[in-house]
Amino acid sequence: MMNRNGFSVTMLIALLVVLMFALSASGECAWVLWSRPDAPDAPESWKVVSRFGGRDDCVRELGQRSANWKSGGWRVTFNGDSRITATSDSGVRELMCLPETLDAREPKTN
Repeated sequence: MMNRNGFSVTMLIALLVVLMFALSASGECAWVLWSRPDAPDAPESWKVVSRFGGRDDCVRELGQRSANWKSGGWRVTFNGDSRITATSDSGVRELMCLPETLDAREPKTN
């Protein structure tokens, strides 16, 4: 069926479907794995360890690092599914996944 402007309803629907897929694909942003020693007086702040195409990849890396630390005798605690703290006689480390739009070094604002 053609409307008075010469576009068919089918063409309009196809265009909308393509636009919806493009918008949903861009919704998944890159994620960053951050690391820092967990000590109030630590001179080091958060540092970028690695970048990932999406949240699932970053969280998967947390799980792998957690398993490696556990096998090395570290005690690992998950804070949600995107942050871990590992403790041993060697010290304490924290890892956290954040969207690339957030910077772990920035102070939190309420």
